[in-house]
Amino acid sequence: MMNPFLDANVIIKAFTENNDKEKCRRMLYEEFVTNTLCLIEAQHGISVIKNDKIFASDCIKSIFKRNVPIVPIDKNLLFESFKRIEKYELSLFDLINYVTALINNCSEFVSYDKHFDGLEIKRVEP
Repeated sequence: MMNPFLDANVIIKAFTENNDKEKCRRMLYEEFVTNTLCLIEAQHGISVIKNDKIFASDCIKSIFKRNVPIVPIDKNLLFESFKRIEKYELSLFDLINYVTALINNCSEFVSYDKHFDGLEIKRVEP
């Protein structure tokens, strides 16, 4: 079965106080795919919101304990992203995340960012 790709904003909301926290937290207990860039973005976002980089790092480390695919950002992924830079109206960061989902055959792109709407992989919110 194909797994959804989890964007950084879903991970951030899972570990910070907001109306979507429980929905996002539940996503972390399902099967999903993410990448190292999303984890970096999430650690930074949580750190800024909570003003606590240790807490933020512990949150991300807890994801490592799950047996979910965390795709590393390597030169191949970067190259595949650069190949598509004209095709998509996305920042390079978002493009790397979207290409990760594409090449890993993800079923959905789970994100609150509406600029992922209308692409080959359907964007859904938790």
